[in-house]
Amino acid sequence: MVGVTQNKQDSLTRRVHRLYGELPEGERKAADFILEQPGELAMLAAGELADRVGISKATVSRFFRRLGYVSFEEARRAARAMRASGSPLYLAEVDRTPKQGSVITRAMAAENRVVEGSLALQNPLTVDAVTGALATARRVCVAGFRNSHFAAAYFASTLAQLRPGVTLLNAPGQTLGEGLADLGPGDMVVVVALRRRPSGFVDLVRILSATGADVVLIADRSIREAPAFARWTLTCLVEMPQLLDSYAGVLAVLRLLAFETMRRLGVEARRRLETIEARHDALAELE
Repeated sequence: MVGVTQNKQDSLTRRVHRLYGELPEGERKAADFILEQPGELAMLAAGELADRVGISKATVSRFFRRLGYVSFEEARRAARAMRASGSPLYLAEVDRTPKQGSVITRAMAAENRVVEGSLALQNPLTVDAVTGALATARRVCVAGFRNSHFAAAYFASTLAQLRPGVTLLNAPGQTLGEGLADLGPGDMVVVVALRRRPSGFVDLVRILSATGADVVLIADRSIREAPAFARWTLTCLVEMPQLLDSYAGVLAVLRLLAFETMRRLGVEARRRLETIEARHDALAELE
């Protein structure tokens, strides 16, 4: 069969792009469909794809073999894996359901579901244990990568207003090795671990655990393996009907942890807040 050698690690869309110029007309129809909405492949059978683009099932089979897949089913599993990983490209799909209400109303409903669902997933006993550790740990390091970084920075800055010894593990200008150097028993590490996590993430959590520090993961439902090396894992919802994940639920859970930690610290937290406010006034930093 005419084509180029495919790298088995290439994504579905990359394979299509590599061979697009060589495709016969019928197979090109399937290619156009996938490039426009790759996530929908995860939900279609071979016959449904053939009907959707107006080609035969035999043409569908030839197309995916040309791409380097053993079968249509193997390609569909690859699309499902990318969809589950949180790839925005594979989450995007054509929405054929009737629209109810304005775009603002629909957005409000979707965000509310994420916030309410994330908070409902939390076990009060786990929240109590985590906030107890946050209040009493010698030091608290917070880490987050890619889209998780802003949530980690928010939590670190909020917690630092309530107690001393709070730092970002992956602060700008600092390597992870430098951030890990002083971690040990009595310390705590909060890792915001939302999809899509960088390669080597499980190894990082394993190394964090090996320091003797307590590790808590703030993760979505796609997290795998890493929870085996964490003392606690708090799961949040991020999935949305639209293209991009929502982090409203994650921020709500982090705010809950900060507020409950403040309650546990009591007078100590309030005195720290008063000191910070006095410094703001002295420096005329805020309006």
